[in-house]
Amino acid sequence: MTRFLAVLAGALLTAGVALLSAPAALPTLIVVVLGWWFRAAAVAAVLLALAVLTFADVGAVESAALGLVATAYLLNAATVSAPTGVVPTTLPSVLGAIGFTACAVAAALLPVNLAWAPALAPIAVIVLYYSVVQSLAQRRRPAQQQVDAAVG
Repeated sequence: MTRFLAVLAGALLTAGVALLSAPAALPTLIVVVLGWWFRAAAVAAVLLALAVLTFADVGAVESAALGLVATAYLLNAATVSAPTGVVPTTLPSVLGAIGFTACAVAAALLPVNLAWAPALAPIAVIVLYYSVVQSLAQRRRPAQQQVDAAVG
Protein backbone atom coordinates (compact mmCIF):
# COMPACT_ATOMS: atom_id res chain seq x y z
CA MET A 1 0.00 0.00 0.00
CA THR A 2 2.85 2.38 0.80
CA ARG A 3 4.41 1.81 -2.61
CA PHE A 4 1.05 2.48 -4.27
CA LEU A 5 0.65 5.74 -2.36
CA ALA A 6 4.23 6.74 -3.20
CA VAL A 7 3.60 6.09 -6.90
CA LEU A 8 0.27 7.92 -6.80
CA ALA A 9 1.70 10.93 -4.97
CA GLY A 10 4.69 10.98 -7.33
CA ALA A 11 2.39 10.95 -10.34
CA LEU A 12 0.32 13.77 -8.85
CA LEU A 13 3.48 15.75 -8.05
CA THR A 14 4.68 15.35 -11.63
CA ALA A 15 1.25 16.30 -13.00
CA GLY A 16 1.13 19.39 -10.77
CA VAL A 17 4.56 20.50 -11.94
CA ALA A 18 3.58 19.80 -15.57
CA LEU A 19 0.52 22.04 -15.19
CA LEU A 20 2.67 24.89 -13.92
CA SER A 21 5.70 24.45 -16.18
CA ALA A 22 5.79 21.92 -19.00
CA PRO A 23 9.60 21.95 -19.45
CA ALA A 24 10.10 20.95 -15.80
CA ALA A 25 7.80 17.92 -16.05
CA LEU A 26 10.35 15.45 -17.44
CA PRO A 27 13.10 16.26 -14.88
CA THR A 28 10.50 16.02 -12.14
CA LEU A 29 9.32 12.64 -13.38
CA ILE A 30 12.88 11.31 -13.46
CA VAL A 31 13.67 12.54 -9.95
CA VAL A 32 10.31 11.27 -8.63
CA VAL A 33 11.00 7.77 -9.96
CA LEU A 34 14.52 7.84 -8.48
CA GLY A 35 12.97 8.97 -5.20
CA TRP A 36 11.30 5.61 -4.80
CA TRP A 37 14.74 4.06 -4.25
CA PHE A 38 16.82 6.98 -2.98
CA ARG A 39 15.46 9.30 -0.30
CA ALA A 40 17.68 12.19 -1.38
CA ALA A 41 16.08 12.06 -4.83
CA ALA A 42 12.64 12.32 -3.24
CA VAL A 43 13.74 15.48 -1.47
CA ALA A 44 15.17 16.77 -4.77
CA ALA A 45 11.82 16.14 -6.46
CA VAL A 46 10.02 18.23 -3.86
CA LEU A 47 12.65 20.97 -4.11
CA LEU A 48 12.20 20.97 -7.88
CA ALA A 49 8.44 21.38 -7.40
CA LEU A 50 9.16 24.22 -4.97
CA ALA A 51 11.39 25.90 -7.55
CA VAL A 52 8.61 25.64 -10.14
CA LEU A 53 6.18 27.18 -7.65
CA THR A 54 8.63 29.99 -7.01
CA PHE A 55 8.93 30.95 -10.66
CA ALA A 56 5.30 30.29 -11.65
CA ASP A 57 2.69 32.91 -10.94
CA VAL A 58 0.22 30.86 -8.91
CA GLY A 59 -2.08 31.58 -6.02
CA ALA A 60 -2.23 30.26 -2.50
CA VAL A 61 -4.69 27.46 -3.26
CA GLU A 62 -2.57 26.01 -6.07
CA SER A 63 0.55 26.24 -3.93
CA ALA A 64 -1.25 24.55 -1.05
CA ALA A 65 -2.46 21.72 -3.28
CA LEU A 66 1.03 21.06 -4.60
CA GLY A 67 2.36 21.29 -1.05
CA LEU A 68 -0.08 18.63 0.15
CA VAL A 69 0.92 16.36 -2.73
CA ALA A 70 4.60 16.94 -1.93
CA THR A 71 3.96 16.09 1.72
CA ALA A 72 2.19 12.86 0.77
CA TYR A 73 5.01 11.97 -1.63
CA LEU A 74 7.71 12.54 0.99
CA LEU A 75 5.81 10.59 3.65
CA ASN A 76 5.30 7.59 1.41
CA ALA A 77 8.52 7.63 -0.62
CA ALA A 78 10.63 7.76 2.53
CA THR A 79 9.04 4.60 3.88
CA VAL A 80 8.92 2.45 0.73
CA SER A 81 11.97 0.53 1.95
CA ALA A 82 10.96 0.64 5.63
CA PRO A 83 10.29 -2.54 7.59
CA THR A 84 6.84 -4.08 7.51
CA GLY A 85 4.41 -2.34 9.78
CA VAL A 86 5.60 1.22 9.22
CA VAL A 87 2.58 3.23 8.12
CA PRO A 88 3.42 6.82 7.16
CA THR A 89 -0.08 8.03 6.37
CA THR A 90 -1.86 7.77 9.67
CA LEU A 91 -4.96 9.75 10.48
CA PRO A 92 -3.03 12.27 12.65
CA SER A 93 -0.46 12.91 9.92
CA VAL A 94 -3.13 13.41 7.25
CA LEU A 95 -5.29 15.62 9.47
CA GLY A 96 -2.24 17.62 10.52
CA ALA A 97 -1.16 18.22 6.94
CA ILE A 98 -4.66 19.23 5.87
CA GLY A 99 -5.18 21.41 8.95
CA PHE A 100 -1.92 23.31 8.58
CA THR A 101 -2.55 23.73 4.87
CA ALA A 102 -6.00 25.15 5.57
CA CYS A 103 -4.51 27.56 8.12
CA ALA A 104 -1.85 28.69 5.63
CA VAL A 105 -4.43 29.22 2.86
CA ALA A 106 -6.72 31.13 5.21
CA ALA A 107 -3.83 33.32 6.36
CA ALA A 108 -2.82 34.01 2.77
CA LEU A 109 -6.32 34.73 1.50
CA LEU A 110 -7.76 36.79 4.35
CA PRO A 111 -7.14 40.49 3.77
CA VAL A 112 -5.67 41.76 7.00
CA ASN A 113 -4.26 45.26 6.82
CA LEU A 114 -2.97 45.74 10.32
CA ALA A 115 0.32 47.58 10.53
CA TRP A 116 1.22 46.02 13.87
CA ALA A 117 0.42 42.38 12.91
CA PRO A 118 4.00 41.48 11.87
CA ALA A 119 5.27 42.67 15.25
CA LEU A 120 2.78 40.42 17.02
CA ALA A 121 3.56 37.28 15.01
CA PRO A 122 6.81 36.27 16.79
CA ILE A 123 5.15 36.65 20.18
CA ALA A 124 2.19 34.54 19.04
CA VAL A 125 4.55 31.83 17.76
CA ILE A 126 6.42 31.72 21.08
CA VAL A 127 3.18 31.53 23.08
CA LEU A 128 1.79 28.75 20.85
CA TYR A 129 5.07 26.81 21.02
CA TYR A 130 5.13 27.12 24.81
CA SER A 131 1.53 25.92 25.12
CA VAL A 132 2.19 22.88 22.91
CA VAL A 133 5.42 21.95 24.69
CA GLN A 134 3.87 22.52 28.11
CA SER A 135 0.99 20.20 27.30
CA LEU A 136 3.35 17.46 26.10
CA ALA A 137 5.97 17.74 28.87
CA GLN A 138 5.87 15.37 31.83
CA ARG A 139 4.80 16.87 35.08
CA ARG A 140 7.36 16.28 37.83
CA ARG A 141 6.57 16.34 41.47
CA PRO A 142 8.80 18.19 43.92
CA ALA A 143 11.55 16.11 45.53
CA GLN A 144 9.94 16.10 49.00
CA GLN A 145 6.70 14.60 47.64
CA GLN A 146 8.67 11.87 45.86
CA VAL A 147 10.49 10.97 49.08
CA ASP A 148 7.21 10.90 51.03
CA ALA A 149 5.61 8.70 48.39
CA ALA A 150 8.54 6.27 48.48
CA VAL A 151 8.54 6.01 52.29
CA GLY A 152 4.80 5.95 52.84
